[in-house]
Amino acid sequence: MKKKLLILGAILVLLGTVNFAKVSFLSSRTAVPDSIPDTPEAKEIMKAIENAYDIEAEAAYTFDLKKFPDVFINDPRFPLPDSTLQTVREMTDNPSLETAGYLDYKLAYYTWGSNAILYLEEVQQKAKSENRTLTDEEKRSVVDKYGRIAPARANSPKKKIPIRFISMEITNDVATTVIDDGPRTVELTLVLVNKKWYIAAYKGLSIHP
Repeated sequence: MKKKLLILGAILVLLGTVNFAKVSFLSSRTAVPDSIPDTPEAKEIMKAIENAYDIEAEAAYTFDLKKFPDVFINDPRFPLPDSTLQTVREMTDNPSLETAGYLDYKLAYYTWGSNAILYLEEVQQKAKSENRTLTDEEKRSVVDKYGRIAPARANSPKKKIPIRFISMEITNDVATTVIDDGPRTVELTLVLVNKKWYIAAYKGLSIHP
């Protein structure tokens, strides 16, 4: 009887270890469901997405955009939708812009954002050094003509964004991947150029409450 209990205990410990390992795997950044192909190509695509998120998180803090062309690309097959194109026109002060790609959008947004943040910080620092609040004129000056105000600067250049991969379809040189990046579920389109995957399009699917 004692021997049977010992065997049963060992089995329970083993099952607990397996379940713990499974939970740990599913909670990792690169958790992979059955809907993701188990291929080297799929792994390259997931790595490209993770790398893009890391580079973007760093740029949100440092305003250094030189790595953006390593992960984002303009592809004429995937032009920006009209609403996003209009945003690029406004942020680049180029109202006659007829078309643009995803790299164009990322560069425009972060260039505008960095300029706006640096100016806001300058105005705030000036007010702080003079031991006062912002004047009405200063408050108006930090809002652009389209009503946008600078986003907050990121707290850390090395922030890791948790990414959960949901599905992936690969057709020749185009991959469509659905991911959960925490606040949103999004669809990313990647293209293969010179044996390297780049993000060429983005579509928001849902915002999490």
